[in-house]
Amino acid sequence: MVALDLDGTLLGNDHQMSQATVDYLRTLHKKGFIVSIATGRTASSAIEHIDRLDLPYSEGEGFPLVSANGALGLRVLKRSTPPCSVPPSPSMDTTELFHEPVPQNVTIKALNLAKKLGFVTNYYIGHDIYANATTPSHFTLAKKYGDLTNIHHVYCTDDYAAAMDRGLPSKLLVLCGNDHIDTTTATLAQELKGEAHVIRGSPPWFVEVLNINVCKGFGFQKMCRSLGIKMEESITFGDGDNDIEFIQMAGKGFAMKNARENVKVIADEVTEWTNEEVRRKKIVFS
Repeated sequence: MVALDLDGTLLGNDHQMSQATVDYLRTLHKKGFIVSIATGRTASSAIEHIDRLDLPYSEGEGFPLVSANGALGLRVLKRSTPPCSVPPSPSMDTTELFHEPVPQNVTIKALNLAKKLGFVTNYYIGHDIYANATTPSHFTLAKKYGDLTNIHHVYCTDDYAAAMDRGLPSKLLVLCGNDHIDTTTATLAQELKGEAHVIRGSPPWFVEVLNINVCKGFGFQKMCRSLGIKMEESITFGDGDNDIEFIQMAGKGFAMKNARENVKVIADEVTEWTNEEVRRKKIVFS
C-alpha cells in the first residue's frame, strides 16, 4: 500500500498532479501496489484527483480514500453515466467504511470559540461544507479555501442550525488567516484540551478541529485493516502537521523536502525533492 497526502505532497503548488506523477502511480498500480490517498479534504474535493488517476479496481471495490484527516473512510466507486448520444463520462460514487464525527458538545463549543475570535468556520457534513460567513474577510477566506480545494460552500445565516440538523460534522475548520495561525491554534488547543484533536492547517491559514480519537494515522490504520493490509507493509508520504501520525504509523513514512521541520524529524526518511520537484521525478520503491 502506498498512501499519499494531497496538498503539499502529491499536488504541486498549482494544486494539480503532473502527468508524470499520474503515469507513475498508474505504473505502481500495475506492479501490484495499492495506491491510496489520505487527506484533510472532503471526498468531493479529492475525487477529481482520483478520477484523473483512473486506476482500475474490481467492481464493488473502489479506490481507498481517507478523508477529513481520518474521520471518514471511503471506497470511491467509478461508474459511467447512462448511455446517450455522446460517449459516457466517468463519475463517482462512494461506500462509507467508517466515520467518527465531532461530538455535539464539542462542535457547539468550537463554533462559539471561533465566533468569539471573529473567524468563520467550515462545517463538514457529507460531501458539503457549510460556512456562516458574515464579514468581507470571512468571504475572502472562504473563497480562498474554495479555490484551493475546488469546492463551493453552502453559505448559511443560521449559525449552522441547518447543518447540525443534518448531522454531526466530520470535522470543523476555522479560517483564521496566516497572521493568526499560531495564536488561533494555541487558543483552540487550550480551550478544547481533552475534548478535541486540534491541528495547525496545511497550508497554514486555518485550524482543524477533529474528534479527539481521530487523526489521519488512525484513519489510515482503519483503512489498512479493512483491506487486510498490515501497517508494516505500508508506505506513506506527507508534509504537514496533520501527517505526523500518518507518517509515524506506516511501515515506512516519508516527509517531503518541503515539510515542516517538526514533520521531518519524525519521518523514517525525508525525500530529496519537494512537491514541485517530484512532478519531474520517477520514484522507485524497492
